[in-house]
Amino acid sequence: MSDKRLKIVVAMSGGVDSSVSAMILKDEKYDLAGFYMNLGCGSGVKAKKVAEKLKIPFFEVDGKNIFRKSVIEYFIEEYKNLRTPNPCVVCNKNIKFGWLLDTAKKKKIDMLATGHYVRVKKDKNGIFHLFAGKDKTKDQSYFLYRLNQAQLSHVIFPLGEITKEETKKIARKNKLPIDVENESQEICFLGDTDYREFLQKNLHKNYFKPGNIVDAKGKIIGQHEGLINYTIGQRKGIDQISIKDENKKRLYVVGFNKKKNELIVGADKDLLKKEVVVGDLSWISADAKEKALKNKNIKAKIRYRHIAASCSVKLSGKKLQVTFRVSQRAIVPGQSLVIYSGEEVLGGGVII
Repeated sequence: MSDKRLKIVVAMSGGVDSSVSAMILKDEKYDLAGFYMNLGCGSGVKAKKVAEKLKIPFFEVDGKNIFRKSVIEYFIEEYKNLRTPNPCVVCNKNIKFGWLLDTAKKKKIDMLATGHYVRVKKDKNGIFHLFAGKDKTKDQSYFLYRLNQAQLSHVIFPLGEITKEETKKIARKNKLPIDVENESQEICFLGDTDYREFLQKNLHKNYFKPGNIVDAKGKIIGQHEGLINYTIGQRKGIDQISIKDENKKRLYVVGFNKKKNELIVGADKDLLKKEVVVGDLSWISADAKEKALKNKNIKAKIRYRHIAASCSVKLSGKKLQVTFRVSQRAIVPGQSLVIYSGEEVLGGGVII
């Protein structure tokens, strides 16, 4: 950024990333303010202390209702349908870079800054491109693949070109009033609560009916405690039935028979798949879509910590057929598949 007349609001959580983002922009002399989103799962006290330290205006905005409707209800609904949700992707699209960005615009603010480790670049044709952050261990581009051109034209990511360790050093050097080592919760509204316990509090007991655990041939080898408690690739919770397997192999969840309320288990090799169907597609730009469909050197991630794997894609109506060169383990319905060309995010969708 170069125009110091721009009015920028920083989404501040009180954590090290958003706090250092605010400090970097303050040092660069931008017209700056801090926004804390009250989503009902935290406190803005630390964020306010950072804003006071930086001597910038601070505002708390109430997003509890829209967060509940857009993120928490989605999270619950996905599990009801035996899909594994990705709430951070939905929150970034609808809340941080949706509702919060719209709120900022109404207050005549030009740009929204966050502490994500990603990079945005504008090319000579005015098209915005999204890239992975410099720190590959903290890169968060996977969670932002649903952002569009209108959103990317109004966002700043001050940490995109630095590492997490450099961020921490900046915080310590400037004595920011935060816990530098404390990482934020991956799913903020769960806190320290196990997601199964959260679901039990929010769903009828019928969703937790016990049933049979079966192998690929339909042979009953154990009992489950409700299909909603399991996800593809899971071993925890079925370890104790492994000794009942004739071949003494470790068993993993490989599927569900919802009609019969059966949990299907198999060997690790049964989790390997080369092909996946993706829906609810989203592209960074029309150019990015074209690049994904024509480029032979693209890769895709099937989960956040997954190492991007070489693949080819083919558009079929509103769905994407993705074929990996090498079989991938535990492709989970409900999770996002994100397509990359090198470090550039092209787009992606939700695994069907």
